Amino acid sequence: MRVHEIMTKRVQTVAHTENAEAAWNLMRWKRIHHLVVTGDGGEVVGVVSARDLGGRDRDEIRRMRPIGAMMTAYAVKATPDMPVRQAANVMRGWNIGCLPVIEPDGTLAGIVTVSDLLRLLAEQVPSPSKQAKPAARKAAGKKFVNIGKAAKTGAAKKSRPKRA
Repeated sequence: MRVHEIMTKRVQTVAHTENAEAAWNLMRWKRIHHLVVTGDGGEVVGVVSARDLGGRDRDEIRRMRPIGAMMTAYAVKATPDMPVRQAANVMRGWNIGCLPVIEPDGTLAGIVTVSDLLRLLAEQVPSPSKQAKPAARKAAGKKFVNIGKAAKTGAAKKSRPKRA
């Protein structure tokens, strides 16, 4: 599977000269965690995350600084034809939450985020059926105790070993 199959194509961007407070408000309004930062010519120059902007407690700093001073200048990027596994390993290796996806001609194609990867994983992993759980318990041969019921009935106290 390739990055272009899972990436978000409608990317929110912000100019590097924009006020950081405006970027923070855009993130909150759109309910997103990353913005791609563009330069004067529209080229991608970095990424800014909600963490970069300092969260809710940094209002004063955001009012005084432009995005260019708070962004992470992107050193890593993805291409549309990059394997998803490779993109995930890059994100894990650099400890980052997103990768801008750049076309060979330098234009922004999209963004791949941890949320995109988690959505892919959730789609790939089959959900357990309701009938499989009791069968698995029976096959294991173990008795499962509901701790809430055990505490009410006193069964939890009876099964605890005594201290020496």
